[in-house]
Amino acid sequence: MPHFPKPFFRRSHGLRYVQLRGRQLNLGSDKEAAFARYHGLMAEPADVTPPAQSRDVVVVVIDRFLDWCKTNRERRTYEWYLDRCQSFAESIPAGLTVQQLKPFHVQEWVDAKVTWSGGMKRGALIAVQRAFNWAVKSGYLDRSRVAHLEKPPAGKRESVITPELYQRILASYGESAFCDLVTLAWETGALPQELLGLEARHVDLERERLAFPQAEAKGKRRMRIIHLNRIALEVVHRLVAEHAEGKLLRNEDGKPWTRFAVNCRFCRLRRKVGRKICLYEFRHSFCHRALKNGVDAVTVGNLMGHRDAAMAARDGGYRDNVPVKASRSPSTTRVLHYRSSHGLFT
Repeated sequence: MPHFPKPFFRRSHGLRYVQLRGRQLNLGSDKEAAFARYHGLMAEPADVTPPAQSRDVVVVVIDRFLDWCKTNRERRTYEWYLDRCQSFAESIPAGLTVQQLKPFHVQEWVDAKVTWSGGMKRGALIAVQRAFNWAVKSGYLDRSRVAHLEKPPAGKRESVITPELYQRILASYGESAFCDLVTLAWETGALPQELLGLEARHVDLERERLAFPQAEAKGKRRMRIIHLNRIALEVVHRLVAEHAEGKLLRNEDGKPWTRFAVNCRFCRLRRKVGRKICLYEFRHSFCHRALKNGVDAVTVGNLMGHRDAAMAARDGGYRDNVPVKASRSPSTTRVLHYRSSHGLFT
């Protein structure tokens, strides 16, 4: 019996394809439009050459880049590029070639996203640029036609969660699982991805710390150590007793927190506290409180896992309007001294 090619859905890219006459054709993400195009291709005479899907087609370059990201980068990084590159691919003609691609194709796509912030638009432009820069380095292209896009400046988190606002957040949810997440974020200054990925194997109760191996730490350059004060230690000790396996921080249904679930919870919290909060603000506030309490920028950078003190000094390095100056790297004794002498860390 004759074999008829049928459209198939590639979940990793969110697109439909069909293998026709030795070529894999991109039919787009919309199901109805994809099948309409598929029927049109099948109705063409066999001697008609289908639209070229060579490596010079923009969507093919993006597909190759996403395949590479999926294999060589973390899942979260791959998904970040996927969301932005797929949005751009859907905004251009399916057969647009690299030679036809102009910077205005990318700029018009970003300008049409009126709900995106400046930081979101900057990230989207970087994602598309990265795809074509990768293609040049890999030898698929000779040069990138979007290498010199003008991007909006990166945003800076200026908002700080005050102790009063923190207490209002806790009072809004009482003794809930969400309070455990917020408390650890407030007391440790940990990254959101560290909190959401925390497991019992990362906990070192004897040394009162959390230890993420190099392979799981951000940047994968060194082990990430997070020191626990008394309040954070009590929360972690209780969670380890409850969840010896799997993620420690879970919602009221016993399911691990995800970034989407946390964002939804903060969206609902907005009605109670009057403004939108994100989990990363707790890390920024941890840095601000430490510097304001007299902890030097080097020690703060060490506690937050920064590569050097410059980041902490830039990221709110002012106490009483006086710039905080970086000094030499602190010894272990100096870090422990700050943990015992300041209420922030004890």
